[in-house]
Amino acid sequence: MDPDETIAEALPHLFREVLDGLARLEQLGARSDAARLRSEAIAGYSRAWDPACLKRLEQIRGRVDRAVHDLEQRRRLSLA
Repeated sequence: MDPDETIAEALPHLFREVLDGLARLEQLGARSDAARLRSEAIAGYSRAWDPACLKRLEQIRGRVDRAVHDLEQRRRLSLA
């Protein structure tokens, strides 16, 4: 988050990043994981837009990013 950006400005961008990552996760075939993480993200985003919400979405984004990375690594290794 940009230090000059408010939580209300940052959350929509962060949520979009989470959704984009979830779309990639689905493309890689992890639909059930993506659905579970999407539910968590929607639940978090639907609550009060406060520091706890920001932290929760950042954590979910990290989990999504790791899952995408791991699946892409496995895919590369299986093609090698």
